[in-house]
Amino acid sequence: MTDRIRERLSQLRSEVDSSLARAEASEAKVKTLEQLLLEKEHEIKSYDVRLSHSEDSREKAEQQLAEASAKVRDLDVKAEQCERQMLVAEKERDRWEEKYEAVEAKYKNAKAELDELVSTMEGL
Repeated sequence: MTDRIRERLSQLRSEVDSSLARAEASEAKVKTLEQLLLEKEHEIKSYDVRLSHSEDSREKAEQQLAEASAKVRDLDVKAEQCERQMLVAEKERDRWEEKYEAVEAKYKNAKAELDELVSTMEGL
């Protein structure tokens, strides 16, 4: 009977040793997986921060685009107003040039008549 007990004890010790080895391997694997999980959590946090910065940059760019678009529209409106003012000024200039030419023609006619009158008076 002692042989059976010794054999059983030996078998149980072997099972315990095997279980301990499996437990140690499992604990090592758990530690490795926990470390990997921690690394992945840090990586996710890093990506979240980068995403947040990217979203902030995108929002800022969209705001700048909206502001630039508004400025372009304002400049287009101002350019159209300037073009209209230029057309009005050109019409006004043309009108004054026509008046100038008419007055100059009258002046030349009056001078010619005066010169003719002077020469007629001199001839008397």
